[in-house]
Amino acid sequence: MWWKRKSRKFLFNLLLLLWGDLSFGAPCCGSGFTIPSIITSDDKAQLSLNYTYSLIHSDVLTNGDWRLREEKDLTEIYKIEGAHIFKDRYQWGISAPFQKRTREGAQAGTSEGLGDISLQMGFEYLPDWDYHPLRPKGIGYLSVILPTGRSIYESSDGSGLDARGRGFWGLGAGTIFTKSFGPWDGNLNLEAHYSFPKKVSNKTTKGTVIPGPGGSSSLGGGYNWKSVRVGGLFQAFYEAPTDVQGSTSSQGTERHFVSSSLLLSYLFKSNETLVLSYNDQTLFGSPLNTSLSKSVTLFYQKRWQR
Repeated sequence: MWWKRKSRKFLFNLLLLLWGDLSFGAPCCGSGFTIPSIITSDDKAQLSLNYTYSLIHSDVLTNGDWRLREEKDLTEIYKIEGAHIFKDRYQWGISAPFQKRTREGAQAGTSEGLGDISLQMGFEYLPDWDYHPLRPKGIGYLSVILPTGRSIYESSDGSGLDARGRGFWGLGAGTIFTKSFGPWDGNLNLEAHYSFPKKVSNKTTKGTVIPGPGGSSSLGGGYNWKSVRVGGLFQAFYEAPTDVQGSTSSQGTERHFVSSSLLLSYLFKSNETLVLSYNDQTLFGSPLNTSLSKSVTLFYQKRWQR
């Protein structure tokens, strides 16, 4: 049936969109404000499991200089995500990551624990019920980030090894557009967010940490051949400076970088999908004040039809 073929293309497109949420920022900061767990297909519910293996390649200083990491710094993330449609065009979603980080060298050690949990609410304000040849599907969403992961400012020894998230309450809003053209599909995501100040008192930081606003954008596409999809994704991330006011006052520096991904997907007839993704943050843009990583992610998703 023609509508089944259309649905399959949207399912593949969904996987590409979900990969934005797996991209890494600096390990100290997490990336809970990228693309959330949103249903863009014709299904009523979805459940996703994924594993990410990420190695820091280099650090970019506040003056733009690059420093290659000589010692191994490995992050592994196990994440579970879910979303469900209600009242036809509304949906809710949740994402919960568990992170393990291992570092070698002078600040060697291992730390593991829960990262920042994110909650989402979405609304399909631009439906594509008639599969218009030009008009895309549009979904708006709101995100709430829970500070269940420790921030770098709350690190027990100041090294950031035990930092597993942004560590702030945060609100975000964005929109996703998707469209299929025959075997090809494309998507665009625009997102902005704000994190709330937080008082911190430890050996390295004493005062109120004031994060600035931030945002991200992504552009992706792919080609579908039967049950196989090959796709790519570019994402740009920006965070305004984070300042500290108190006995250890300091002014931060803005942070930005560009991430690129390649994806290979296989769609099973049982409404299950398996995806392998490679992500590299060192290839494009002019990064600043961040750690750049290369990572591989294995992704599994189960969907339930309406």
